[in-house]
Amino acid sequence: MQTVSSYGVEIRKQNIPIRQTLEIYRQAVSYLTEIYEQVWAELKMIPEAKKRFNVAEHLIHTTKKNHAHFDFDIRFPKMPSYLRRAAIQHALGSVSSYESRMEQWEAAGELSGKPNFTCENHAMPVFYRDVMYREGTEGKDEAYLKLYDGHDWRWFRVCLSHTDMEYLRRNWYGKKASAPALEKRHHKYFLRFSYIEEVTLTQTPVRDRSSAVWIWESIRMQSVPSCGQTELSWGESLLTSPVKKTVCTAHWDESGDSRGNMDLRRQGKGGHTPDV
Repeated sequence: MQTVSSYGVEIRKQNIPIRQTLEIYRQAVSYLTEIYEQVWAELKMIPEAKKRFNVAEHLIHTTKKNHAHFDFDIRFPKMPSYLRRAAIQHALGSVSSYESRMEQWEAAGELSGKPNFTCENHAMPVFYRDVMYREGTEGKDEAYLKLYDGHDWRWFRVCLSHTDMEYLRRNWYGKKASAPALEKRHHKYFLRFSYIEEVTLTQTPVRDRSSAVWIWESIRMQSVPSCGQTELSWGESLLTSPVKKTVCTAHWDESGDSRGNMDLRRQGKGGHTPDV
């Protein structure tokens, strides 16, 4: 079984153009969403996702062998290629979702509840390694991000929370993280790193296991175990079967820090709740 864990590292306040970068990225997504809605009749005829993406990119990006039909390159000059492609993918997904909902609404013959098409979005950029993100000096609480300063895309040194970086060095040292995604929470910016682990499940038969109750509180979860055999719904309780006397109860503590990171605590018979 694979488990995906993520952790938000706070970006300390400093004079870097994070807000400008987020604004230009969202403007690009909005512009692309409007374009692809106009030509969706052509794009939807391409069943293969990769070919559809390539056609969509050729419509807005000029190369030596291709002349774009829209002025995306003029509106958003020198946008890094990985960021441009992420914006294209987000816009295609938004248009595809809208068109699917429209088809379902028309097929149902309803008079109300018509889906609304909007170009507004809350897309967050991903800082792909080497081209958008570089690690700082080992042992230092820093990183380098490629950001938009209002005129051009440049590399900026970013100071990160010492407490957060110490946690990552202590618990995830030597393990490769995915490209960090920008996140905004409580008027603060974070870089969210994700890690994938392989976990071996126990071979103990179900009837021989002690049952436990997992309580998933109605909170924002950022670390989720992915398992093909079980699906969990937020705000619901999942009881393992068969039902026996509960040996322990494990739950997510309701208190989460400003990064959205939660502590997993386990409660024993005597009511003692040690940290896991």
